[in-house]
Amino acid sequence: MSDKKKGRPYMVLPSEINNWNEKYGENTYLPRAILCTQTLIENEIIDEEHEFACYLLFKSIESRIHSCRYEQGVYKGVHCAWSDPISGVMDVIKYKSEMWQGWIEQTKIFLDNDQQQSYRPTVDRRDTDPKIGYRLSNIAMLPFGQNSYKAQAKPVYAFEMGNNQTNVIPTFRRYDSITDAKRDMGLPKLDNDTGVFTNTQDGKMVLIQSEQSTTGQKNIEVDSNENEQKVYTGYIPIGQIEIDGQLYTINQPFTFEQMQIKLRDKI
Repeated sequence: MSDKKKGRPYMVLPSEINNWNEKYGENTYLPRAILCTQTLIENEIIDEEHEFACYLLFKSIESRIHSCRYEQGVYKGVHCAWSDPISGVMDVIKYKSEMWQGWIEQTKIFLDNDQQQSYRPTVDRRDTDPKIGYRLSNIAMLPFGQNSYKAQAKPVYAFEMGNNQTNVIPTFRRYDSITDAKRDMGLPKLDNDTGVFTNTQDGKMVLIQSEQSTTGQKNIEVDSNENEQKVYTGYIPIGQIEIDGQLYTINQPFTFEQMQIKLRDKI
């Protein structure tokens, strides 16, 4: 590892990582983010006292790049202007000084509160149009807690599948937020767009979807971990038969691991 860039080796020494972990905790082990921070300090682009703010900014931008590139979950089809986190960090520091100062202040709050997740600064989009996506003119700093609240405040649909095969056609209800859905169903934890059913306290099976998934604007992310997937059984009516004057419906069973329900007509 003799190659150098701007006077620094490409590798962060183990002793430097240990010093960093002693200052900020073992959850800060990300050598490439540390290297970026050290390089910017040595080139007098940032002050040393702002090293942890730079570290968190690198991690947040890298996370957005990765999620958009591999179209993970809600980031499917979302544009990202950067291909590497260093260029994103430099753009924010050089051309978006108000966001950078806000990031520094929020990092201090994060540290003062024992690094509780809800206080961590994150990169947020002002306009949620996926074509605009993550670009310098459309991003802002937002604490993780507020960012999560924004996601939870979006409408969701709860499709009730019933507790037996007689309820062939699901009924649904729209909630203004997943928080409202959790409260109505009496569930402490509830996730949407998983394609997996949730059992309510009164024995019903419900499928929770975001408005975008329900209207077909996006697809749910398929979980490829087959070892943890539960297999469900559904029934499709394929005909009727009359026995002793009584008409019965013939159902064809089928199995599935995940499901997405799309409403064709405008809701």
